[in-house]
Amino acid sequence: MIQTLDEAFEIFESCTNLERGFPPGNPNRIYRLDRMRRLCDHFGNPQEEFKKIHIAGSKGKGSTAAYIGKLLATTGARIGIYSSPHLVDYRERFLIIGTEFPEKTALETARQLLENLTDINGKLPGTGKTTTFELLTLFAFLLFRNTNCDYAILETGLGGRLDATNVIEHPEAVLITSIEREHTEILGNHIHEIAKEKAGIIKTSSRVWTAKLPASAQNIIRLRTRETESSLTELAERLAKIEELPNFNNRVNKFAWKLKWRGLKTVPPASAINRIPVGISTSEMIHLSMGGYVQAENAALALLVARSLEPSLDFDGTRYTAGITAIEQLSLPGRFQFLKVNPPIILDGAHTPRSIAAAYEGFVQLTSRYTFDSPVLLFGSVAGKNHKSMARILCNNRNPIFKKIIVSTPGNFKPSNPREVAKSFVSQGADVEVIPNIKKAWITTLKLADNTRPIFITGSFYMIGEIASLKNDGWA
Repeated sequence: MIQTLDEAFEIFESCTNLERGFPPGNPNRIYRLDRMRRLCDHFGNPQEEFKKIHIAGSKGKGSTAAYIGKLLATTGARIGIYSSPHLVDYRERFLIIGTEFPEKTALETARQLLENLTDINGKLPGTGKTTTFELLTLFAFLLFRNTNCDYAILETGLGGRLDATNVIEHPEAVLITSIEREHTEILGNHIHEIAKEKAGIIKTSSRVWTAKLPASAQNIIRLRTRETESSLTELAERLAKIEELPNFNNRVNKFAWKLKWRGLKTVPPASAINRIPVGISTSEMIHLSMGGYVQAENAALALLVARSLEPSLDFDGTRYTAGITAIEQLSLPGRFQFLKVNPPIILDGAHTPRSIAAAYEGFVQLTSRYTFDSPVLLFGSVAGKNHKSMARILCNNRNPIFKKIIVSTPGNFKPSNPREVAKSFVSQGADVEVIPNIKKAWITTLKLADNTRPIFITGSFYMIGEIASLKNDGWA
């Protein structure tokens, strides 16, 4: 019998871990729902014991889920959130809003899972044995059941249609956040193909909300909602404008935005609950701890969904103020995370051109408010990512704001080539130094910043996970 939860996570990790890379051959041997359905059935279908909110998307899932969780928790509901990846510890993937991590219950849950797994492991369809993500997902279902959660907010791991989380039935809400080219070897090369995979989480008669999507992706979602007789609310139709406001009480780590709403527009067939007159205009101000326009969009989507599920959070509701306060206080590991406020040290796990652009915008927004010396960038990217485009964005098309750029190795979870990555920054006219050892790179970055320059760390979740671990060990 395992004695600690870390032992359980080591056992989970020893299985086929698709986050490290895709197996050779036909991926459908691994990505298939019949395996997860058998697992859940064997454990009494724990995923049916709570209300569910299901979120798919290329980016924005984590912060949108957390905003919704914070909002719903103000109503007294017990909210669990299952997300990925983690930075330092697997426990980060399992959050219960408003409480410390339930270590004792989690250990009991892991023991329950492993003790009963032997009866079925090796007999599952496809490869026979469970994958790491399947076990983590099952663990989340069991933990949320064992801690009596009212809602579970579930992020897909990859895609949606064949994701392990997609065994759920009758979600209270389905969300599609941003869609961009990612994991093309599994999801397809084109936006409409990727959107089709994400849309696979939409069940019959679902209530569906979407962030602002490319036209080809939005058309796929509209088609899927018609096929499933689901209602669809599009943020682009509901939110007229997001306006950046002056800094909130001169606090470095707060960002103020004005949301201008218009009457909700739905795409038929739609539930009557979503029909309100088009043309009504309302504005509100929100303050966020995570920077960048994209975070304002994520918060707006979360407000739209949460207010539909819990009307007391709406403008004339009894919990309106509590909801607005709750999202102001939210911060997440690796999502525009402040390691230090003055001068700011920012961690952001952006690793695609679009997410890098959003994070860079937030960093520029932050540093432009104050008189800081020119910042330092610490960057790392795993193999297969578009580091050329990311370098172009971060160097502002050959006009970099960074005094120095340090390129390092984002851990050893996935392969990387720092020297090749550095060439992309050199081609943009940047002053670049390659330091493969991440600890040495971090120490050099701190020396260069000399407690007077802001630092921006980005390019990979694995990169910022390494820095977070060094910070926890006292290297800051």
